[in-house]
Amino acid sequence: MYKSHQRSVLFLNNQTIALIDLGSNSIQMAIYNVNEDLRIFHEVERVKVAARLINHLNEQGFLTEEGIQLIITIFKEFQKTAEKFGTGRITGYATAVIRNSLNQEEILAEIAARTDIAISVISGYEEACYGYLGVINSMNAVEGITLDIGGGSTEITLFRNREMVHYHSFQFGAVNLHEAYTKEKRVTEDQLTQLRRYISDSIQTLPWLNNTGLPIIGIGGSAKNLSRIHNAKFGGDELKLHEISSIFSELSSLNVDERSKIKGLSKKRRDIILPAIGIVCQLMETARSPHFVYCDKTVRDGIMYKMLEDKQ
Repeated sequence: MYKSHQRSVLFLNNQTIALIDLGSNSIQMAIYNVNEDLRIFHEVERVKVAARLINHLNEQGFLTEEGIQLIITIFKEFQKTAEKFGTGRITGYATAVIRNSLNQEEILAEIAARTDIAISVISGYEEACYGYLGVINSMNAVEGITLDIGGGSTEITLFRNREMVHYHSFQFGAVNLHEAYTKEKRVTEDQLTQLRRYISDSIQTLPWLNNTGLPIIGIGGSAKNLSRIHNAKFGGDELKLHEISSIFSELSSLNVDERSKIKGLSKKRRDIILPAIGIVCQLMETARSPHFVYCDKTVRDGIMYKMLEDKQ
């Protein structure tokens, strides 16, 4: 039912924590081995389901009963995995899909009643902040722009001297942009123009992004896929705008099935990759970024860093 990514690591004190990320495009659970005294943690297992919950939001803004039942089914599978690792507790957070659901309280109550898992809904600011913490605690970057493209929202932060000075959470992500602009099997030039214009107009509302000259640091699945495609096509860790634009042009010339042949592109992202790359291109143009790099840390990691910091 889901992908599992098991890691072989040294267990420090056998304290394990499971953290669920209830997102618009995917639902993931990471199991961490934690040493609070040393303020370190290792991911020992990760499971993921491409649930596309955002597609279960109806026109009135409510998550459907089918969507709620899908969450519960996945959570119960996650619990079985967590039990194998002797996990002490399972906690979790939800992002845009639950944040924007008009029946949010009902969703959380039903999840808690059926699975005994309490989910916290984090704000756009918190999502951006945790993403920034994941980056800043795993990279030596002094300044830059973080970019987290989700299924239903996109978070951007700007940091200087390793301190976050600006943030924003857009109410669009790879999935809802796909539904609005690129859901045809073969995308037309007019649809691509509308997509670019919408993203550009949205980014232009943030004057602090103009001409920064700062690199973009991408986190999450879309950034990972873009990095993999680039590595297969060009090689190297730093992605230049002209290279990313070339990838966008190539993908936009193919229909969804044909994109499966592109090395590095996950089949589960072949339909939503164009809006994601479109966001990267428009942001790099606005910010005059020298390059884009991928960071393998996520909001989950940022939450773990914050948790250990708070225990000091």
